[in-house]
Amino acid sequence: MKTLKKVNVEPRYVEFIPEELEDGILYISEKHKCVIHLCLCGCKGLTVTPLYQNQWTLIKNGDKVSLSPSIANNCFDCKSHYIITNNVANFV
Repeated sequence: MKTLKKVNVEPRYVEFIPEELEDGILYISEKHKCVIHLCLCGCKGLTVTPLYQNQWTLIKNGDKVSLSPSIANNCFDCKSHYIITNNVANFV
């Protein structure tokens, strides 16, 4: 049975996205309705998930967050695909 990669992430609530991003941090701007992070495969591709109807939904559970639906970075060379649930990205 193949073990899929898992990456822990840390939500960080911000008004504006910082110029330099850190690996493993989900920058959440509720004011601007988006979550931005560096691709969790390690390629450092800028991954933007707009929080609008018919886009992604941010689900908060205490200090943990989930994003729905999954994130498919098909435009990156890595072609990574993962689901973020309770601060853990599970690659599929």
